[in-house]
Amino acid sequence: MFARLFATSKYVVAPALIAAVALSSPAAANRPDAEAMAHYVRARLADNAGEPIAAASGYAALLVADPGDLTMALRTYRGALAAGDSALALDAARILDARGALPPDGRLLLFADALSAGDWTAARSAIAAMEKEEIFAFLTPMLRAWTNFAARDGATIDLLRTRTTSALTSAYKGEQEALLLLAQRKGDEGATSYKALTTIGAGATEVAVRIAVASRLSALGERRAALDLLGGNDATIEAAHALLAKRKKLPGGAATASKGVSLLFARLAEDIGRQDRPTPIALSIARIALQLDPTSDVALLLVAEMIGAKGNPDIALPLLDRINPKGPWTGAARDARVRILVDAGEPQRALETATAATLARGATIGDFTRLGERYAELKRHTEAAAAYDRALAMAEKSEDGAGWALWLLKGSAHYEAGDWPQAKAALTRAAELGPDQAVVLNYLGYAKLEYREDLEEAERLIQRASQLAPQDPAIADSLGWAYFIRGNVPKALEALERAAAAVPDEPTISEHLGDAYWTAGRRIDARYAWTAALVNADGHVAERIRAKLDIGLKPENAAP
Repeated sequence: MFARLFATSKYVVAPALIAAVALSSPAAANRPDAEAMAHYVRARLADNAGEPIAAASGYAALLVADPGDLTMALRTYRGALAAGDSALALDAARILDARGALPPDGRLLLFADALSAGDWTAARSAIAAMEKEEIFAFLTPMLRAWTNFAARDGATIDLLRTRTTSALTSAYKGEQEALLLLAQRKGDEGATSYKALTTIGAGATEVAVRIAVASRLSALGERRAALDLLGGNDATIEAAHALLAKRKKLPGGAATASKGVSLLFARLAEDIGRQDRPTPIALSIARIALQLDPTSDVALLLVAEMIGAKGNPDIALPLLDRINPKGPWTGAARDARVRILVDAGEPQRALETATAATLARGATIGDFTRLGERYAELKRHTEAAAAYDRALAMAEKSEDGAGWALWLLKGSAHYEAGDWPQAKAALTRAAELGPDQAVVLNYLGYAKLEYREDLEEAERLIQRASQLAPQDPAIADSLGWAYFIRGNVPKALEALERAAAAVPDEPTISEHLGDAYWTAGRRIDARYAWTAALVNADGHVAERIRAKLDIGLKPENAAP
């Protein structure tokens, strides 16, 4: 919508910025205030509407008119990175840098541009500035090592083996040392370095690093060592293993400095983004990672997910289309596509996407699981159970068999559909496969409570779940409800009050607490608890609570 309000193409505006700084055109500087205000309002409206391309174009037009406006330069920089316009972002960054107002992540952009251009002097200058500015100083040993590698000038691995007091440097340098050794064709040393890492996480970028190591090992003729690294049940790792097992090329290696630094920046962006919803800095760094390696599947995935989380599916989804369809990240891309559509409030489109994946050649366990989740979200529980059945049938034929999680999903679908015999069988199987999984034990125990079946066993299951996850308020609620149904009201109140204190706005917990208060003779407390439950209750649950507020607790309006 707002993109139509700007006649100036982003590809025209970006080069104009530097010229504007140099010439300070009087005609531009004297632009009527009303016209400038109109541009500003349109840009801000586009920004607020989640249209970064239109917003960046509008800010850029204003910055051409007044290149001394640092606020507009910063808005242009952020907007251009969000929109993926690296040329415009670079121009805005240089304006900010010239006036001493460059944000810390802007230094990463200037370094990335210099590295890509082979301008080693500019790259080293950016590194020196990072050290002085301190915020990203922990990255400098790794950036200096990759720069020296690319320039074939100076120490590389020695820079990473120097002792450091920075915990942040230590968090990344082990991975980077392994990648750099492999880029130097030192297969044995690279593999040994990677295996020496004390922790290897399961985040997308940590998976990407492991695949990059395996890819380089395979390219160096160490296929067996590469396969050995690709163990575990992560779907992307399994897909990478399958490619190598079929003697196909595994993409994702880091044989160049740009690819190595791209992985480093992607790791950093994901770590920053984990702290909360994606921040502008996390998205900026992810975009810089993608600029360094436009073919990086994990960078495409990260940027798409961050933009999707901000409510921009029309920008996010085309990024997922660029992920290598023959690489190991196709399943993750399908997951991300569905999540983005769900977050955008398009559950039917998400269902169609999930369905299409199951109809494609080579559909996987994950594809049918994803379809089941979408049906469950739409409360089409019988169809969800059928999708989980397909996933289970495929899993049972695999080497590892079906795990407890799939059986739990199947059981929950049958339970929500009102098919207790099928639900009980599936949930019991899940508990057999996951005897120490609190979520399974709690689900099975609570289901037994609702059906008033085998109450002693139900309480035992929930007590075990509570021992495994003592801080979980949902399990505390289940435990309190088990005590209540079995007549131990004092113990029920202790557990239910603990659950309600942890999650005061959960209607099920508040309703349970109200029923227990009423039974204990604490009628005023009961009404307070039911009133709290009514705030977020809906449907027949809300009707049941209103009845209790009108006439008190009766057998016909008791919680199930």
